[in-house]
Parts: sequence; structure tokens; C-alpha cells
Amino acid sequence: MALEEYKEDFFLIKKTNDMTEFIFYTTEGFTQSPDGEDSENCQLLGRAYGKDKHDALENLLKENPWIKERGFEPYEAIYKELASTANAEAKLSFLTNLLDERQLAQYTNWLKTIE
Repeated sequence: MALEEYKEDFFLIKKTNDMTEFIFYTTEGFTQSPDGEDSENCQLLGRAYGKDKHDALENLLKENPWIKERGFEPYEAIYKELASTANAEAKLSFLTNLLDERQLAQYTNWLKTIE
């Protein structure tokens, strides 16, 4: 496959997967250290993709029913945007210009594995 075809494939993947990844965590609960001491800290609930934080939270809850089952209040969760794929072409065009054909093929194939 020619380099230009990989670039087209790369941007097609990014455009069809136009979602943002979020990480969700909470201050509810605690962790127990190996010596048995309770430690108050944040609990990671998970990561999820969505068009916005609300969509991502709904996706997180669908994929992780244990969050509600264990008594966490998901709508009180703290969230952070990890990586936006909006405008991916503009943001990542420098990358496709730096990669050789083999590297771009590997990266494009990896992107295809992301749902």
C-alpha cells in the first residue's frame, strides 16, 4: 500500500471514531495497604469514549455495571478528558508526515483495533 493510501486510511479511521476518551475516578471508598491500613485516596472507575463527558459516562456504566452494583455514585465521579479525536487530521498531520510507510502502516493497523 502506498504512503498516501495509509494516510487516507488513517484519517478515515479518526473521522469515523470521532469521540473523546475520558477517565473517571471518585473519592468514595478507600484502599487498604499491604500492611492492612486503610488509606483514603481516589478510586479509578475506568475509561470510556463518548461524544462528550455525559455520553462517555453512560458508555462507562454500560460496560461496567459493577460501578453501581458496588454502591459508587457515578454521577458524582470526577472526570478528565484524556485524548480528543476531534480535529484529529489537523492535530496529527505532523505525525503522518514524520512516519515512514512501515511506521504509518503499523500505526494505522493499531488504530483499527480501537473501538
